[in-house]
Amino acid sequence: MTETASPQPPKDVLFYVLNSDTAEAREAFVCKLINTIYKKQRKSVVRFGSTDEVNRFDRQLWAWKPTAFLPHAIEQQYPAPIQLFSEKPTPNKLDKDVLINLHPEFPEFFGEYQRTIEVLDQSAYLLQMGRERWKAYRKSGIEPTIHKIGFD
Repeated sequence: MTETASPQPPKDVLFYVLNSDTAEAREAFVCKLINTIYKKQRKSVVRFGSTDEVNRFDRQLWAWKPTAFLPHAIEQQYPAPIQLFSEKPTPNKLDKDVLINLHPEFPEFFGEYQRTIEVLDQSAYLLQMGRERWKAYRKSGIEPTIHKIGFD
């Protein structure tokens, strides 16, 4: 009797487009998003465009809510359900659950994760780079879902 592998659940890609244009508003939204993911007992990897962004967001997570501890680490310094990276995450040591891509470039490795989330605001650069990533996901056979936040 041969076992057949059960099919992998389909990968999904979500775009959250915020009606703001500040890094602070975007980071505050990402903190809420990470909190929601953590409460659902899922693990997340957050990818940034630079080490400075990782360090700034690390401080943001520590100060986000005095009553909500979000256990996180930078580049796997410690085991934690939330990992922050400035480059491609180390693929063989992470749970491949949720990737939050805040890096301006397309994450070629997104297919390793069950869900990929992109968070854009109204700044011209992020919108342009987001459009490019949207096209790349579609070219990969994924139809992203868009959620507009703060629009009337």
